[in-house]
Amino acid sequence: MRRTIMILNLRSFTLGSLAAVVSLMILSGCGQEKKMEPVPVGEMQEYKDPGIGFSFNHPVGWVVNAEVGRVHVCNAQDVDKKFLDPTSVGTLGVQIAVEVTKNSNATAYIKDIKDEWAASGFQLGQEQGVTVDGKSGTKLPFTANYGGGNIIYGHRIFVPVDSMLYDFTYSGFGEFYNAYAGIFDASLSSFKLPIPKEKARDETLPSLTFSTYDAKTSTTPPLEFSFEYPENFNFSNTPKGKNDLVLELHGYRQDCSIRFDVFGAQGLTVEKVFEQNKSKYRAKSTGKMTIGGEPASYVAYSPAAQVESRAYFAVKNDKVVRIIMNWYKPQETDYLAAYDKVLASIKFK
Repeated sequence: MRRTIMILNLRSFTLGSLAAVVSLMILSGCGQEKKMEPVPVGEMQEYKDPGIGFSFNHPVGWVVNAEVGRVHVCNAQDVDKKFLDPTSVGTLGVQIAVEVTKNSNATAYIKDIKDEWAASGFQLGQEQGVTVDGKSGTKLPFTANYGGGNIIYGHRIFVPVDSMLYDFTYSGFGEFYNAYAGIFDASLSSFKLPIPKEKARDETLPSLTFSTYDAKTSTTPPLEFSFEYPENFNFSNTPKGKNDLVLELHGYRQDCSIRFDVFGAQGLTVEKVFEQNKSKYRAKSTGKMTIGGEPASYVAYSPAAQVESRAYFAVKNDKVVRIIMNWYKPQETDYLAAYDKVLASIKFK
């Protein structure tokens, strides 16, 4: 009897019924939310603490909010405001935070954090051992549900070093946390503890230790080059305006800086480019040299009292590379020695 009933039901299943079921299946599929795809690790840039000296990489273009011993980096404008007030109507995103405090008892510090979070209703995961720049630390996953769909997922990492405690936080709202996991891992892997200060050397002078930076324009074809810079010089977020690329670094003194501007040469030779631009500076002297194997010209000038500058011009692949170097005149010998090393290190690819 069951077989007969089944056959009758199938026979009574009209084309109209079939169309209705298919439509329902399509609508059900359309209603499913698309899962956020993992965000690839793209071009990174270094942040270096100007006082303590630790450093790590973060994606180019992220918003940096920093002071000595503390830095928060977010993937977009106003994301930091959402983290300060998770229940507000704000921009969802992710945040990387590093804070350094004087604390010789990491175990007690972590316990206080866990007790405070548990009292606030945070869900805490299992503690895990991690290694950061050769130092052992503790990783603590957490989830903070503020209601209304405002959920922060993240993990903190605590690394004791001598009498200091390094406190890292990697967090994101909802699916943002997992989507940016690769960037979190890359940033943590790049973290470097501070190098012991050079003995008997003025900290306002350029470091004798240099780092390498690889630069690349977004043009087609791109202009790629690398250079070395003193480790106590830090990159700043400088708008590129109409340029193809702008990179600016400052030393301990804000009037001591290195800046790269890359823009179109419009088919002009370096001689023509220099002639067009040198009048913009109150030249004290001019000269010629070679930068990265390419002929270059420079103009020396003084933009302010006790500050000396040089603007260098080179052309590569129909792109002008202008390098402006500023230094404090009373420390001229040390700055010129460092800047000469920067210029000598430039390599076009």
